[in-house]
Amino acid sequence: MNKKTSNIVLIISAIIPFGLQLSGIKTVLGNGSIMYSIMWALVNYLFLMTAVEFISKYKKILKLEDLNIKKRTYNLNVFIYIGFLLFVNIYFFQQMYMRDNKIINIFANPLFLIGLLLLFLFNLQNGKFPSREDKDTIIYDIPLKSSFRDGRDKLGTLVGSYGKGLVLGNDYFPYEDMKSISKSKNDEIVIKGKEGFRNYIVNIGSKNSANQAIIEINKALNDGKIDEKKINLKK
Repeated sequence: MNKKTSNIVLIISAIIPFGLQLSGIKTVLGNGSIMYSIMWALVNYLFLMTAVEFISKYKKILKLEDLNIKKRTYNLNVFIYIGFLLFVNIYFFQQMYMRDNKIINIFANPLFLIGLLLLFLFNLQNGKFPSREDKDTIIYDIPLKSSFRDGRDKLGTLVGSYGKGLVLGNDYFPYEDMKSISKSKNDEIVIKGKEGFRNYIVNIGSKNSANQAIIEINKALNDGKIDEKKINLKK
């Protein structure tokens, strides 16, 4: 994310907490309200940055022609990020300015937060987003074992396709840019190719994601979208 977008997100994050702080509305926290406003703005910034970054990448995927992905995981991520933002702002407003309003108290109930957390945990089981490491050669990795943050693919995968290539999470790879597709000794699918002026390697070690990648690659092969000579999936 560029600096301009980051600054805009920072301003938006601070508008509500500091706007209320400067409006003269009486707060129940007294002198402690300034610290709460800073915390409020910081939490807004962290969640909003995550949401904006994810949505901007997702929008690029959605623009691909003949897209074939399972959108549920992506859409649930967007819903969860927005849900957290709404809850945080309602909760801070309730704690600082309006503790006796029945309607606001309902929406500031921690049960909503617990529900979002459970939905978040469920969504993590629906696919792994690849990590990216920028070196001389760009490395994309969906390992067999990964961090909690990257998700799991027990209930689904984030491997799909579009008219001209393969989709992995929020990244996509045109078939024509692929140099080779092979299988390692550890049954990882290894895709080597070139992205602009830089080479890349995609390692797909997670079994469900690897199996779905093979399905997509075979389909592209049958449709004549990829050269058979590039593929060697025999161990």
